[in-house]
Amino acid sequence: MMIQIDSENNISTIRSLKRSISPDFSLILERKSKTGKFQVQKNNGNKENLIKRFHSDLVFTKHSSFIVKEKTVKKSWYQSHQLWLNLMRKTQDKTYQCRMNFLDSHPSITTKMRSVLFDWLIEVSEVYHLHRETYHLSIAYIDQYLCQKKNLAKSKFQLLGITALFVAAKIEEIYPPRLSDFSYVTDNTCAEEDILEMELELMNTLNWHICPVTSISWLLIYLQADRELESLADENQRSVNSAILQNSILTKVHRSKEFLQTFSLAVRLLDLCSLDLEYSQFSKHILAASAILLCKPNWPLEKVTSLTDDDVCVCKEWMKPFSEVLINSPPTASTRLNAEIPMDEVYSIQIHNISIDLLENVHEKRPKFVPTSRPFRDLLNHLSWLPTIVEKQHEKKAINELVLIA
Repeated sequence: MMIQIDSENNISTIRSLKRSISPDFSLILERKSKTGKFQVQKNNGNKENLIKRFHSDLVFTKHSSFIVKEKTVKKSWYQSHQLWLNLMRKTQDKTYQCRMNFLDSHPSITTKMRSVLFDWLIEVSEVYHLHRETYHLSIAYIDQYLCQKKNLAKSKFQLLGITALFVAAKIEEIYPPRLSDFSYVTDNTCAEEDILEMELELMNTLNWHICPVTSISWLLIYLQADRELESLADENQRSVNSAILQNSILTKVHRSKEFLQTFSLAVRLLDLCSLDLEYSQFSKHILAASAILLCKPNWPLEKVTSLTDDDVCVCKEWMKPFSEVLINSPPTASTRLNAEIPMDEVYSIQIHNISIDLLENVHEKRPKFVPTSRPFRDLLNHLSWLPTIVEKQHEKKAINELVLIA
């Protein structure tokens, strides 16, 4: 990377930025105001229509790349509306959805065993400073695998868990732990050869569909959208998600105090919920939205997500006991955080601030819920402790139909 500065003209030229723009482009920075104006110009200078002026922020990373936050120029490779549709399409894709009663196909695996395994994976993630996304990818792999297979032996359940985390780390982490590290945390119960063999079986079972949109991804999108709402010119938009994605290529929202406060509460709630089998039956964007609403009741749900109260009511009511338990159990600061992790990235590192005891407290708050080794037959029937939300919805719909007829 080369930077040339002409102090007289106050112009900086940046060339050969890897992973940023093609070599035949140069970025000319012309400082005319505090906000800064940039010109992206073709080196040959023949095509004037390629010269654009726009307000932006410029960020350099350790990989010599930069990100531009653009407000007036639309890039051909970036279509925000299509991006949002792709996120929704993948979230609702049946490939990544878990069927009802999938543990019925594994008599030796209980719901309590699943909870213990997931809690252990959170602890392993904390030990190796893995990202939250890594953990949530791994549990998605485990549930999807269990949906596809039958009669998994109890002795291979931990092997499946550590292998799923191993695969997720290779996808999400820049410097994932070594294979030997994953074997070590199992007290060498799972040999390296066994993990590699299970990895191949896992990939074949999932047919290499290993990129689901997790609840953590949706949580970050929604919180960023919430932050960007104030900066949008059109306040009358019913749903501003596309505009947010278009105008927020770069954001520092994760550094704000409000974001960190809401995120820390919501992500802990999602972590605790993930230990419960019923977590797998909800769409991930519904889970993220419900978690934010419980932590921030005045959050503009419909404006940010296009979801209505009816869309999230069942999940929100299901999640309430988890939220109540966490309110009475304040988190403890993690003692395993690496000092080398930048402060503005600490929030994205998985920490172990929940436990199986908290999950049992949740079950105690639901007297009609009886923990069992067999999963529920029907989600709404299983959630019999819920208020008659669904019945109220049906009554409301019937009343509206009568009004229309009249």
